[in-house]
Amino acid sequence: MSKQNTKQPEKPASTGLGYFEIILITLTISTAAIFCYDRMFAQKIKVLDLKGYLHTQKALLNAGEITEQQWTMKLDIAEQTLNDEANNHRNHIIVLKDVVLRNGDEISIKN
Repeated sequence: MSKQNTKQPEKPASTGLGYFEIILITLTISTAAIFCYDRMFAQKIKVLDLKGYLHTQKALLNAGEITEQQWTMKLDIAEQTLNDEANNHRNHIIVLKDVVLRNGDEISIKN
C-alpha cells in the first residue's frame, strides 16, 4: 500500500477584520454621522433681544443722541442682521429672548 501525500492547504492566519478593526470602523462612522447631523440637520435656537434693542434705540432717539434718520438706519441694520442669520444658517430658529429661558445663543446686532 502506498501512502499518498495528502496535505491540506494551509489556511491564512487572518481571514478578515478583527474585533478591534470592526470596533474602530464602527466608532468612526458613528462619530462622523453624529457630527454631520449636528452641523447640518439638527435645529439650533438663536435668540434676539429685540425688545431691549428697540428700547435702547428709542431712548437714544428721545434723548436726542441720534436722529430719526439714524434710528431708521439702525432698524434697517437690525433687519439685515436677522436676514443674514436666517440665510446663512438654515437649521437655526430665531426667537425672542423673552421666550427662551436658557441655553440659547444670542444674536448681537452690530451698530
